[in-house]
Amino acid sequence: MRKSLWLKLMSLFTLVIIAGVIATIVAINVSVSTQFERFVRSGDLLQAQELAGVLANYYARQGSWAGVETVLSPETQAMMGPGMMMSETQMGGITTAEMIEMMRGSGMGGDRVVLVDTQGTVVADTTGATLGEHHPNDHLSVGQAVVVEGQQVGTVLVGSMIEPALNPLDADFLHSVNLAVLWAALATGMLALGLGSLLFFQITRPVREVTAAAEALAAGELNQRAHVRSQDEVGRLAVAFNRMADALAQQESLRRNMVNDIAHELRTPLTLMQGNLEAMLDGYYELSPENIASLHQDTLMMTRLVNDLRVLSLAEAGQLSLELGDVDMGELIERVCENFRAQAAEKGITLTWDVSPHLPLIQSDEQRLAQVLSNLLSNALQHTPAEGTIHIRCAVAEDQEVDRAGTKSWVQVSVRDSGAGISAADLPYVFERFYRTDKSRARASGGTGLGLAIARQLVEAHGGRIWAESQGPGRGSVFHFVLPAAIST
Repeated sequence: MRKSLWLKLMSLFTLVIIAGVIATIVAINVSVSTQFERFVRSGDLLQAQELAGVLANYYARQGSWAGVETVLSPETQAMMGPGMMMSETQMGGITTAEMIEMMRGSGMGGDRVVLVDTQGTVVADTTGATLGEHHPNDHLSVGQAVVVEGQQVGTVLVGSMIEPALNPLDADFLHSVNLAVLWAALATGMLALGLGSLLFFQITRPVREVTAAAEALAAGELNQRAHVRSQDEVGRLAVAFNRMADALAQQESLRRNMVNDIAHELRTPLTLMQGNLEAMLDGYYELSPENIASLHQDTLMMTRLVNDLRVLSLAEAGQLSLELGDVDMGELIERVCENFRAQAAEKGITLTWDVSPHLPLIQSDEQRLAQVLSNLLSNALQHTPAEGTIHIRCAVAEDQEVDRAGTKSWVQVSVRDSGAGISAADLPYVFERFYRTDKSRARASGGTGLGLAIARQLVEAHGGRIWAESQGPGRGSVFHFVLPAAIST
């Protein structure tokens, strides 16, 4: 069973909170208990020290511990109120007022007090439980000695020196503190769970939206987009998804356009070939060399279209192999232009070229670079009317770039024509496949609509850049591309 991210986060967070609450309660319980017991013991020790002085005074006046249990008994303390007097004989010569004052000063109250003589016998116990018994030696070691004239006459033990550190009142107080800590920890844990649940919902909500959009996108709904709710990692995920969806939608649109264009490009020659062949079979069309040559021209057109599509697909996928070598751009431009000289003369177009001297060599595939120049010249011839001009210029680019290998020079080639020009609306799209500024004219001229797209892919495969400029329709256009020069060693 698939669990949601929110449930996983809440389960883990709940375990962390439970562990934190338990650790907090245990730590506070141990700490409070230890400190409280230490406080009680220190109070008992202080009380024993003060009481030792009172009892030493009693022993000094009485000469023995006779009657001391009466002084320490709770009944005596209760009787020692205003107007109540005890004989000085019973109190060893200490007046009632003096004894009350000393016992108040000693802090005597609800704590148990035991007085042991030098033989370890209990001579006084405020509870009367161990009176006359022999007291354990380990208790005597923690008691407070009663000293008279330099001689120990007894040992007094108070509270925690005799019994567990906490009496019922102290234990109840400590229990109340621990209970309060428990409730506070539970309340804090519940509050943390609530805030964590809200936080995790805020985190997982956009993730769920991106997931739903991705599933819809996988199902073919290319218009799905994720809502960008923040600028954090989740928000950047939504932005990245939307960019991916835009790219997929664009690629799908290009694919559909490409399929439609290919079908249109192939349909025309195939229809003509089919009609001509059927006419020949029916005897309505003469089986002559001229008609066969026309059919052959149509097959060449389709072959060229298929080859161009193959080259373009390989280049776009980054799988086009390049045979790199040092290429002299001057020689290459002259050779390509010579191949187009007859075609230009046939259309009454003047073809010229200008190559700057001392050009650096280009590290490129000579055949592919010749294909770039041929495509640009073919495009210029298709759009330049009779008596027009086409001029090619090659020189070192004015701007230079610095890369990790050092200063790199760039060679720029420009193909300028005096043709129909390109409108500002069409200029950004001239390098897209099958894009035509004048579809009827381009189709009549026999172009496949892939020449400029192939030129861009080949230039970029060599690490260069290509772009077009035009002042508008009827004012001609110029196509530039730059390539990095070979680095001399």
